[in-house]
Amino acid sequence: MADLKGIVAESGAKALKFRLGGRMSRNADSLPGRTERLIPMVREAFGPGMTLYADANSSYDAAQALRVGRLMEEHGYAFYEEPCRFDHLEETKAVADALKIPIAWGEQEFSEEGFLWMIAHRGVEIVQPDLHYHGGFIRSMRVARMAHEAGLLCTPHMSGSGLGYLDAAYFAACIPNPVPFTEYKGSAAVPVSSDTSPLKVIDGRVKIPTGPGFGVTIDSAYLREAVPVKTTGG
Repeated sequence: MADLKGIVAESGAKALKFRLGGRMSRNADSLPGRTERLIPMVREAFGPGMTLYADANSSYDAAQALRVGRLMEEHGYAFYEEPCRFDHLEETKAVADALKIPIAWGEQEFSEEGFLWMIAHRGVEIVQPDLHYHGGFIRSMRVARMAHEAGLLCTPHMSGSGLGYLDAAYFAACIPNPVPFTEYKGSAAVPVSSDTSPLKVIDGRVKIPTGPGFGVTIDSAYLREAVPVKTTGG
């Protein structure tokens, strides 16, 4: 809770997302009872005006996913991410069918066929292609457009660090069907600056930089210190 309050105080964020369950643990929480305590606690702390999302990271079977989802519905959460194992498409669809809260899914899906099945069968309400796992902007944009034609929303997922957070910000700015609030992590792993954006969340918003490429300049000292990675192949 202290971390979440610090993020909001610094950024003016209008939405928050946090993790539930034990991360692919099949019904085991990261700490006993954490999820059931945290869902109402966050809502009480930030009030009805804050948009809340939560990510279960494939932690539940369908029965437990439903129990957690109903608690989220009771406290007015806006979406429920990856409640069941990511490759259990029919189990995820069963949860989506039974709950009113929108289900977000797709961060670990690398095939176009998986997204096609979920969109065609209304297995989710929000598709979430990962710009690295799914293969970049063009393939991920196809997913967003397929979802848009079906009346579904899209939000990007971004694995890894580096400048991936800028990938996600640009993608969210381009798609026709974004969710109201998109995750923005920011990163100090690669030192960059921009003449057209502070690259920070201010009053809940991020200004997309303009200019060549990403509209950013990578610190020259950082580039000089970079070491080439040697690879071997057969």
